[in-house]
Amino acid sequence: MSTTRNVLVTGGAGRIGAAITRAFAALGDRVVVTDRDEARLVATVATVEQGESAVTTVTADITDEQAIEALVASASDTLGQIDILVNCAGIFPNSPVVEMDTAEWDMVFNVNLRAPFMLSRAVARQMLGRGVRGSLINISSGAGTSARTGGAHYCGSKAALEMLTQVMAIELGPQGIRVNAVAPGLIMDEVLQPPVPEGTSPYVATLLNGIPLRRTGRPEDIADAVVFLCSEQATWITGTILGVHGGSQAGRTHLPPSAPPKPAR
Repeated sequence: MSTTRNVLVTGGAGRIGAAITRAFAALGDRVVVTDRDEARLVATVATVEQGESAVTTVTADITDEQAIEALVASASDTLGQIDILVNCAGIFPNSPVVEMDTAEWDMVFNVNLRAPFMLSRAVARQMLGRGVRGSLINISSGAGTSARTGGAHYCGSKAALEMLTQVMAIELGPQGIRVNAVAPGLIMDEVLQPPVPEGTSPYVATLLNGIPLRRTGRPEDIADAVVFLCSEQATWITGTILGVHGGSQAGRTHLPPSAPPKPAR
């Protein structure tokens, strides 16, 4: 029996989306990857090594409901059926509430929440119609449970995405469709470790100093988590928000000890 799976990945032009695409292709899975940035999407596919499974690109605007229906139909035609959906597309502008315009708020929620809802709905309908026991993955963020300045729309959209994940897990679980989310911490192309390199932004330096594992994450760290959640080793995992953050969300890492250490005996 073939173990090849059929995967649809959104946000494939981004660092994490590209890493997820490469990870599934390396396993021999067939992947349709989409983004609205056609040039960067083509560049993503160029990073998939020769000899790995087929990767097909589809340029689409996932804020458009008709475009989503067309995307899912096209992916189904290409793959035969969709076994795995990874909602990776996301945007993260930064604006204080009093300076934020409504258009920016709406765009963040359209991309980060409305699009994953519409994509998950469309793919789940196909899975249910074909009896596919599939997997839906949402890429959330540590911002979904930790507020930050300028992130009212981003944090709010990711918090809502995590709740959507859990609701869908409850609704679709009886039909064998698992729904989980991965919540990345600070992800960099080049792994940073203390001491913080000169020229690093104060934002990145502050986050790095709050990571117990003392390094930033890589896009491949997130891809590995996604692949695991879609694997045979995770068949009893659904409704889970898997934090992949080096321990930065474990607690208040910036606090000093509450009392002086006791002298060694």
